[in-house]
Amino acid sequence: MEQKLLLEKELEPIFLGKFPDFPEEVKEFLVKYGPYLMLIGALMGLLAILTALGMGTVALAIVPYGSTPVFWLGIVLSALVLVMYLVAFTPLRDRRIQGWRILYYALLLNLLGSLIQLNILSLLIGGAIGFWVLFQIRSKYS
Repeated sequence: MEQKLLLEKELEPIFLGKFPDFPEEVKEFLVKYGPYLMLIGALMGLLAILTALGMGTVALAIVPYGSTPVFWLGIVLSALVLVMYLVAFTPLRDRRIQGWRILYYALLLNLLGSLIQLNILSLLIGGAIGFWVLFQIRSKYS
């Protein structure tokens, strides 16, 4: 029997039982094209972080906001999530469950970042949509 991931046992009945199922065509579209869209988004996100860091170093001389620990922790967590997306690309493209697991942990890490930054709407809405999509497509990976 396959071992469940952190919180997977608790989340699975909610997002597979209480939320509506996606049509099979939608699942297939997400599995087929999702990795490429995620790859583009991750690369753009990493460029945005690098830009923010470059602008942030200039802003540090003017505005003390950029130096808050929560700001820097948010940048680090976002960068880690984006790197996880890049690592997940090949297994997702090959429809291996390993890619799905990386996305699962990336979502948990992203939600942790939202919690630390007290971005409650992002935590609730992003978590609900993210887990709903993840659990809907999980059966497509082996």
